[in-house]
Amino acid sequence: MATVTVRVYLTEAFKQGPIPLSATTCIEALRRLVTEYPVLKGVILTEEMKLKRDYIYLLNGKSIEFLGKEDTLLKDGDTISLFPPIGGG
Repeated sequence: MATVTVRVYLTEAFKQGPIPLSATTCIEALRRLVTEYPVLKGVILTEEMKLKRDYIYLLNGKSIEFLGKEDTLLKDGDTISLFPPIGGG
């Protein structure tokens, strides 16, 4: 199990600094985060505790979509960053 840092960038919905967690995979870390901070349930994960497809999930600055998706393995010192959907025109 790795010790990682999770950063959630949801200025209005969640104003917590970097959060240390222990987990083996990205989805495990995010599920632990939601368990610790229930206000995030349904926000960063679906009600079924799966990734919401409109959010941006980065591991050390790289999209987990191009790594191992939710099963991406973590190692000590990794940083998971979560960003809300971004719209523009």
